[in-house]
Amino acid sequence: MQTKLSIRENMDFSLYHVEKAAYHSFHLEMVKPYWTVSFVLEGEVESRSCGAVDVAKTGDVMIHPPNLPFTEIAVGPGVHLWMLIEVRVIPQLSFFQRFPVSRVITLLHADSYAASFEVLLHMWNEPPSPLRDYKGIAIALQLLGDILESWMVSGSPSRPASKLSTEDRFLQVVKHMEDNLDKKLMREDLAQLVHLHPGYFNRVFKQTYGVSSMQMLKMLRLRKALQLLEEPDNTLERIAAVCGFGDAAYFSKIFKESVGKTPGDYRKSIKSTKEGFVST
Repeated sequence: MQTKLSIRENMDFSLYHVEKAAYHSFHLEMVKPYWTVSFVLEGEVESRSCGAVDVAKTGDVMIHPPNLPFTEIAVGPGVHLWMLIEVRVIPQLSFFQRFPVSRVITLLHADSYAASFEVLLHMWNEPPSPLRDYKGIAIALQLLGDILESWMVSGSPSRPASKLSTEDRFLQVVKHMEDNLDKKLMREDLAQLVHLHPGYFNRVFKQTYGVSSMQMLKMLRLRKALQLLEEPDNTLERIAAVCGFGDAAYFSKIFKESVGKTPGDYRKSIKSTKEGFVST
């Protein structure tokens, strides 16, 4: 039987604005400090940014990065459902850098997305309360899931190089780390991927993510190790090798320092959580 792995994610979530906007026509030049996610419920919009032009039609979502000027033009009437959002994962990596979706995405289930957004809008307009906040988080994450699914089904097209932010450009570094956890990775090798001097690379990387490249690598290795420990056939020696910790003894030392328990104790605790409600 295949092991059912836990779902775990360190997440920093912020939702800054939710709105339903109807219009006859418009020509707007904007720059927002957070990710702008705009669903075209009705109408057609021409979007311009960094010299590129996209057209979003009914059922499409437009994704605009923070601090990057963009222009939207609609010559006829329409309705937009839009939100300003910032979600950071793996650690300090923005959701839309973790999943570099294209700037315009056609949704698989546009009607379902619109219905969920209306629920989010209702929650947004309620008086502040913990219940409002947690329901809002759940619905917003569902919307992001709909966007992510639609992007993946369409073949996961990437954003053109002309539309990449600093975080986007470092994404290849993070992906290289994830794909090569078992190898010895040096700061100099990572800097070479983006053609930067190692010292400058490290400063900009830390400014971007809040941690150094080596700290990010350690976090990614521990994240992978936590997942592998859930599979009982994985020995500590194999996990240490796959995650780039060298040998089992060093892996156990780093794991306990970071997680607060030995790999064996963690494995026992996670095993007990996976036992069924009724034992047989």
